Amino acid sequence: MTKREREVLHLLAMGKTNKQIALELNISDFTVRDHVSSLLRKQGVTSRMQLIAMQAQQLGVV
Repeated sequence: MTKREREVLHLLAMGKTNKQIALELNISDFTVRDHVSSLLRKQGVTSRMQLIAMQAQQLGVV
């Protein structure tokens, strides 16, 4: 996972929308969607919620 993907994932976990993430990271909405798609593919999940739940589990939060 790249540094930027980690940043996007952190903001997703905070409940931010793609538009909010794009504004905060000063990137385009398209780039955020690209990062989210990459994260989903890398983690083998199909939804943002699954992605967040998987990361929380890996961190021992759940």
